[in-house]
Amino acid sequence: MANPVELMEELGIGQGQIGDNLPEVTEAFIQMDNAAYIEGELERKYKELIGLGIAVAIGCHYCMSIHVKQGLMHGANRDEILEAAAVGVAFGGSPAWANMCTTVLRALDEWED
Repeated sequence: MANPVELMEELGIGQGQIGDNLPEVTEAFIQMDNAAYIEGELERKYKELIGLGIAVAIGCHYCMSIHVKQGLMHGANRDEILEAAAVGVAFGGSPAWANMCTTVLRALDEWED
């Protein structure tokens, strides 16, 4: 499995290619995604932790990596990230457990201070 930096690079390249072919769809997705993470009643840190739990549950390695990174950038600590990932495991079962034990830990090791 790729490390978190490689995952983010691969995702960026793919998004650029899709953006070239489907610019309207790409722009609409980016606007929606950005809007979802604007601070409102929930601080950005908590939105990233929610995103991480969902990513673990559905098995999106790209999403897990970015939400760990963004969560750390917005003030989450290791224990909060692992707790949020554990909520994802409660919904996703054994595959989600494997994701937390590999992708989430790998991303924490890469981006944690």
